Amino acid sequence: MSLHSDPVKGLLLSASVLFASFPVLGHGARVVWEVQGDSIHISAAFDDGLPMDRAQVTVFSATEPSEPYISGMTDENGEFAFLPDIEQSLSWDVQVRKAGHGDMVHFSLAEESEDFIEQRGLTTLQIILMSACVVWGFIGTALFFASKRKGQNAHS
Repeated sequence: MSLHSDPVKGLLLSASVLFASFPVLGHGARVVWEVQGDSIHISAAFDDGLPMDRAQVTVFSATEPSEPYISGMTDENGEFAFLPDIEQSLSWDVQVRKAGHGDMVHFSLAEESEDFIEQRGLTTLQIILMSACVVWGFIGTALFFASKRKGQNAHS
């Protein structure tokens, strides 16, 4: 029995191929922070821009990373604020989660000049490591092409 003789099988096969080609839609999360006066303001949203309203927020200090400093929930706009104890720690981790989706942001109040990098999740160590990988890639490519030239000259 072929697909031509059974239109139902042909229709089911066509529908399965069509639906398999659609991209999977999921939610990633983006959490950003900023200093507002004496407090830290957290804003959380899904990748599509919708706010993570009523999401669980857990704040950890670097001095006690296993014990939450404060816990709470974002408001209807995906926002949360807290007053850090700068005598306890200058480095903080904030985790925001909702329905299995979420993100964690790490920041240091001692390095406010680097807040642009911190908000995007890249630490100084990550930037140095990425730069070293790029340089290593250039060196590897140059050595590859240099060895090809030597191989061509040897056969001449």
